[in-house]
Amino acid sequence: MQTDATVERLIHRNAAKLSKSEVAVAEWILANQEKVVTMSMGQVAAECGLSDTSVLRLCRRAGMQGFTDLKFRLVADQAREGVAADELASKPLPAGAGIAATLFEECVKGLRHTLENIEDSLDRAADIIEKADEILVVGVGTSIPSASAAHEQLFLRGLKCRLQTDPYLQRMQVALLRPPAAVLAISHSGASIDTVEVLGQAKGLGLSTICVTGMPGSPLTKNADVTLAALSSEVRSEPVAGRVVQMALISALARAYAARDPAAFKAEQAAFQSVIGKTL
Repeated sequence: MQTDATVERLIHRNAAKLSKSEVAVAEWILANQEKVVTMSMGQVAAECGLSDTSVLRLCRRAGMQGFTDLKFRLVADQAREGVAADELASKPLPAGAGIAATLFEECVKGLRHTLENIEDSLDRAADIIEKADEILVVGVGTSIPSASAAHEQLFLRGLKCRLQTDPYLQRMQVALLRPPAAVLAISHSGASIDTVEVLGQAKGLGLSTICVTGMPGSPLTKNADVTLAALSSEVRSEPVAGRVVQMALISALARAYAARDPAAFKAEQAAFQSVIGKTL
């Protein structure tokens, strides 16, 4: 048993093993960590609209002995966070700077957590990028900025890459692709219906598939050959830290590909030189 890992890290580390109901329990626990330490397993199950068994299975699949172990770990996690918060509180900051400090710490935490769990996923994604003759990047809603960044990072390396954010046009463009084309889908929740369905369509056509998501084990990952997990603990409709981690992970993917192909560096330099005259 790992006693040094936080509950959040254990859940993300074992997310690929979780069923749909266990993912729902995990998401609720991560969003309500302070409340969980005062609740019974039955109360958590009721909040999730599931059975006690679903909560217990989540605890054990995530590498904990049971619900009591989960609660002890959450108390320890909160104590560690409290020490960090006390250290920050000892420095007088204007209100706005204090908010910035909290947000920036969330970003740093997400980047560290992502790096700890990245394993060989970037290398396997770079394999797909290297073999693809065309890449379609898709994303909708709040994932559009990250999808746009991915498109920019890849085409600047000389790759044939297109971006599509309209769900109808995504389906049409995927229908016209043939192997060895690849589709890169981005969704923080991994549960956006349009993105999940279009990646499933791509998989059904025999295309190589990559997803970038903040929730390993989510529906989007089921049709992904490679999942790039951009991990953050935010539970918001506009996950800023999650987007920062996504951007960093996407840039790392582009650099991992470029490190293999000298032509990628030349393409990047040519693109830069084409606009240098536009600067003062």
